[in-house]
Amino acid sequence: MSSNIVDKTAPESLPEFEAVIIGGGVGGIAAGCQLRRAGIDDFVILERRDDFSGTWIANTYPGVALDVPSTSYEFTFAPNQWSRVFAEGSEVREYLQRVAREYNLYERARFGVSVEREVWDDEKGYWTVHLVGGGTVTARFALSATGFFLEPRSNAGIPDADKFTGKLMHSAGWDHSYDYQGKQVAVIGTGASSMQIVPSIAPKVAHLDVYQRTATWCFPKPDFAFGAIGRRLMRSQRFHTFAYMANWYVYQAAVVGAERLPKRAALALVEGLETVLRAAYRLYLRFQVTDRAARRALVPRHGVMANMPTFGRGFLQTFSRSNGNLVTTPIERFTENGIRTADGVEHHYDMIVLATGFNPASEPESFPTGTVLGRDGFDLGEFYRANGMQAYAGVTIPKMPNRWFLYGPYGWNGVTWVSMMENSALHIARVIAEAKANEVEVVEVTPEAHDAWHHTMTSSPSTVVAQEYLVERQVKRHNVHSYFSNSRGEAPILRPSLGFRDSLWNHSETFDPAKDYAFRSAVPTRERESTDAA
Repeated sequence: MSSNIVDKTAPESLPEFEAVIIGGGVGGIAAGCQLRRAGIDDFVILERRDDFSGTWIANTYPGVALDVPSTSYEFTFAPNQWSRVFAEGSEVREYLQRVAREYNLYERARFGVSVEREVWDDEKGYWTVHLVGGGTVTARFALSATGFFLEPRSNAGIPDADKFTGKLMHSAGWDHSYDYQGKQVAVIGTGASSMQIVPSIAPKVAHLDVYQRTATWCFPKPDFAFGAIGRRLMRSQRFHTFAYMANWYVYQAAVVGAERLPKRAALALVEGLETVLRAAYRLYLRFQVTDRAARRALVPRHGVMANMPTFGRGFLQTFSRSNGNLVTTPIERFTENGIRTADGVEHHYDMIVLATGFNPASEPESFPTGTVLGRDGFDLGEFYRANGMQAYAGVTIPKMPNRWFLYGPYGWNGVTWVSMMENSALHIARVIAEAKANEVEVVEVTPEAHDAWHHTMTSSPSTVVAQEYLVERQVKRHNVHSYFSNSRGEAPILRPSLGFRDSLWNHSETFDPAKDYAFRSAVPTRERESTDAA
């Protein structure tokens, strides 16, 4: 036996688990399933909430539902018999928890556990995960499945939230014990959550003010329960496969088009289509909103892809109700009784709903310094602040051995969050399986593979078009900021495709771990030095 093999019987050289998965949402479930499918069973899932499904536990506000077709929000290895085109939140939550049960993930889960920081021990070759309130978990491999939307923006930068004496409700943490019927209510924000909350509560409240900073594209949502034919299709694996592939090709066709056309032609085409769409949208608003001033204010000044367009049922019609009102005057501060706007008017409310969004993983500042520490003093937060958002295959970077993101920069492959998590987890499971097959404990992406990937991401024609469109034309022209771009002027969301054949969107299935990763044994420094000396 080679003298550089670690004595695995030595307690100090062994972690508690083969792998730790941080987060029990869609990404955590995908990671657990893919590890199990790869024959890797020694892992633990740490989840701060009391059950699986992540955002679908946090978001239980009135009207919560998918804003993508249900058939696109499922794992390919676990199709679901959905009840409607856009499933309600409770049905999504039940589906995800069913998958977790079927793959026996509950026996691997620790709920009510929050992670404070992660520290790599290069001598022992594993991660120590420090928990909030004390305690640690050690694991050979660490998988971060904390999602794209990391923490709620608790007050959206509006001062004096603590002074409001009424009910302050956040969309991610709805208090169902509070009765808002017949009350004076305000909703701050016009994003996807607001689009669902507003029409759900409008018929029940005495008065509803919706505070809009930036108008959002709101398209009609063709939602309905499946009848006999739809239910039959839901039982067909072929239909689920067809629906997934159709969705995949529609998204990829747009990206491939952007890559094939010259930048000026691609931008001219997009802006020409948006001019036509904006005219059609104005006409659509005439049928939805009776108030002329509200109609004008509801027309977005930015392009349709500058922010995620939404699909709403009843949101626009709210401003034709006698108790619905759109407020576009900027908010100055919260007051004891409600909200003071910039014109000096104080508005009184019983309940204020914060539908103000989250801190996204596209921002370097969303990664606190000192919380993820890799090899040779590497600090993930410091790295992103200094170098911008980057990650090989959207999942890992050098000096972070044995650690991956389920979502990382340039990780969005154009399908849906579920399929993206499935693909990222597949990548990770393949690398860990390769390490186990080679009987080594430490794997790390090579700098050459990472740098080549990042160069491809940033120099791709589709990325160049996206950055010009999102940063130069939307942020600078219209002052519209979204999670598609960040504070550094990057557009680190969408992954280029580079064509239908050998697409980078299929990278998790086609890459060779042995080519892009370095594999080694976890040998203590003293033992490695003695081996070298010999």
